Amino acid sequence: MTAEAERGVPRSRRLLPALLMLVIVSDAVALFLPWHHRWDPALDAYRIVDGIDGASWLVGVIVLCALLAWLLGREQAGFYTKMAAAVTTFLAFTGMVVDYLNWQGVGAEANSPVYVGPGFYVALAGLGVLLLSTVLGWRWIESW
Repeated sequence: MTAEAERGVPRSRRLLPALLMLVIVSDAVALFLPWHHRWDPALDAYRIVDGIDGASWLVGVIVLCALLAWLLGREQAGFYTKMAAAVTTFLAFTGMVVDYLNWQGVGAEANSPVYVGPGFYVALAGLGVLLLSTVLGWRWIESW
């Protein structure tokens, strides 16, 4: 038996902050990768847009996930922490959907194919992990 198990520290205090840290790392990496391309008439060429220019809203998701990881590392998930996780997941999901639809519209206006780069997909994977951590925090913590 580990020292944490002897003290009665639930598994969720180890698992959920670790999952949220994975979300933070994946979103931080996604900010530096290419997300989209944009037609630049001054250059008469496409310009690659990285995450910090095209998806700066992801910084807010990173901050919220860091706050949640800190809270979950200190104590068991309560009602307000669970609601904060659900709201953070909803905001991240909404941001990804709006970002995708916005760039589809930009591509349609310029009559050009839409490029969705690796940064978008890395952030999408982070969203999946965030969704998983929210579901685990909301549903299964009481049974552990």
